[in-house]
Amino acid sequence: MTRSDPHAGLVDALRTAVLGSAGVTTPEARAAAAGGGAPSDALAPFLAKVRDPSSGMTERDIVELRDGGHTEEEIFELTVAAALGAALQRYERAVASMGGEG
Repeated sequence: MTRSDPHAGLVDALRTAVLGSAGVTTPEARAAAAGGGAPSDALAPFLAKVRDPSSGMTERDIVELRDGGHTEEEIFELTVAAALGAALQRYERAVASMGGEG
């Protein structure tokens, strides 16, 4: 038996707001971050730390990105996208394990 997800509309709205809205980064860059990738090699280690709850991110990680030419806005948008992607993966697995459509 499959139950529908009562939160699906809200989850889709959040996904659209984070990944599809205008920003300083492109929707493609945010989609890459949300999907487990990175829009550049320089961002890959940082975004991996965002997705891994046991990584131990520090201020130094952000300073290195700023020193590498990334703006606060870019760092913020891609951090939110990567965190959203990780959260959605966990959420979808939980919904599926309860017999819902995730």
